[in-house]
Amino acid sequence: MRWLIVSTCLVLGACSSTVYDPPPVYAPELSKAIEGAKAAANEVKLVGPVEVSAARQAHPLGPGPYILCIRGTNSLTGMRTFAVFFKNDDYVTTRTPVIMDNCEVQPFTPLGIGPFPDAVKPQLSSSAVPPQGR
Repeated sequence: MRWLIVSTCLVLGACSSTVYDPPPVYAPELSKAIEGAKAAANEVKLVGPVEVSAARQAHPLGPGPYILCIRGTNSLTGMRTFAVFFKNDDYVTTRTPVIMDNCEVQPFTPLGIGPFPDAVKPQLSSSAVPPQGR
């Protein structure tokens, strides 16, 4: 009887020893970052000249592993800055920046004149969707 319990524990222990190897995470390509920035600018309704910062690693508590900042004028609230998050080449979300995003100290370059008619919000791939229940 004891050998049955021990063998069951060994079998179950062997099943739990598999190693989870997460897929690699990388910065968005420049073209994908520009597409995501334009889609985010349209989403937050920026009009007129829009500026963008370079993509960089985000704080680990952010909604995505990479971030860039956009800055432009919203017709209702004036000049605004937004943080745009990416996972690999996928645009994840946009939010008003918080202190840990460091958008206020980033150098900006012109992105174009918003709204961007050619920008379509990219569809999230399965790699951009965070796992549920963890």
